[in-house]
Amino acid sequence: MAIEDAPAKLRMFAFILKLGHDLFNARDFDEAALRAVNDIRLPVNYRSAALFEFSNGKAVLAAQSGIPEKNPRSQFALEQKKFLESSRDENQLSVVSNGDLPESLAVNDAVYIRCKLPRPAALPENSVEYILLLEYEKEIPAGMENMVRLLSNTLGEALYFHRLSPKKALPMRNRGKKFFYLFLLLLVVAAMFIRIPETATAEFTLRPEQQQSVYAAFDGTIAEICCQDGDFVAAGEVIGRYDKALLQYRLAEAESALNELEAEIALEENNSFTDDAKLGKVRLLEAKRQVLAVSVKEAQWYLDNAEITAPESGILVLAGGRADLLTGRSVRTGEKIFDVFSGSAVAAEIPVDEKDASILQGDFSVSCFLHTAPENAIPVKISDVAAYPELTEQQTYCYKVRGILPENAGDFRYGMRGVAKLSGGKVFLGYQLFKSLLLWFRGM
Repeated sequence: MAIEDAPAKLRMFAFILKLGHDLFNARDFDEAALRAVNDIRLPVNYRSAALFEFSNGKAVLAAQSGIPEKNPRSQFALEQKKFLESSRDENQLSVVSNGDLPESLAVNDAVYIRCKLPRPAALPENSVEYILLLEYEKEIPAGMENMVRLLSNTLGEALYFHRLSPKKALPMRNRGKKFFYLFLLLLVVAAMFIRIPETATAEFTLRPEQQQSVYAAFDGTIAEICCQDGDFVAAGEVIGRYDKALLQYRLAEAESALNELEAEIALEENNSFTDDAKLGKVRLLEAKRQVLAVSVKEAQWYLDNAEITAPESGILVLAGGRADLLTGRSVRTGEKIFDVFSGSAVAAEIPVDEKDASILQGDFSVSCFLHTAPENAIPVKISDVAAYPELTEQQTYCYKVRGILPENAGDFRYGMRGVAKLSGGKVFLGYQLFKSLLLWFRGM
């Protein structure tokens, strides 16, 4: 292909730019060498091409045209290798005629262009060099030597770049990285078998050491609440009263019915002296009197228990939080009216999730961190651990753990919340890290 006009020169210049771009962007040397011998086919129009790496008098096949994988053991490649090793030529480019070729290569009127790719100036003379061997039929086309010489500069720059740039050390570095990552993996696996204290976290709420709840003894209306929420009350102190007017009316009604029945019984007893048939009626009335007597006692009991008292000394906590919300309210039997918090210590109530309950099987310790003072760890003395889980408001089953906080730990208020850290016996680090994942996997 001759370069005779400006358009042809421009096309050749564009081709060389694209060729250099493609070769420099190749993944490695092998890909660059393969692309080099195949991509130049259009401008140089060879019959076959081969690229050899020459070092210390030995030639090694780097790439062959027309095949994706080089075959250095083929007869043709071995003959070319032997020819290069036996005919040293210091010229950058030389034409080998058919008569100068060995018989094995001179078949089919073959002629060759032997081109030594330009080597970077910084390389020593005895360093590696690359030789491009181009085969033609009968004769070399006109102007092809200049074309090959022009292309050799681009090929040499790209191939030496891939061979001698830092990419050359990449396989070794990759091998080092592989060993490093393998060592790191083994280190991580070994770390999974390190035994560490089993830990779990749960939210807690501060509760009183003792809590007494008072419920409505019977149906009725609360007429009065004598104390306010948060007051300190003494044992036996009146907290509230039922509406006594209704209770007194019930008692009076029951007593009136009983008195009326007793009068009737007295009359019938007098008549029974003259009429024996009246004795049976007297016995029936006596039975009714016993029923009415019980009703009177029941009404009297309601009246006697109309005052609601504190079961023990402590802080009063009214249902609803305000006295006016209970005053005038009708309550039913068993409905909570108030609580009394007592005791000098403060307890932490910790609901431990069922998935973390394994920590409760042995000895464990608890440290509490209040939301108001997360920087201070408060040690807790365990006082009670529930034997069975309870369903909480979050719809999870939890074992309730109760512990007492030290008296000098700070100024606490009931209802304060925070995070409790539980530490138990030693387990494998891998178990601690992947326990939740294992539970999720088992639940699939």
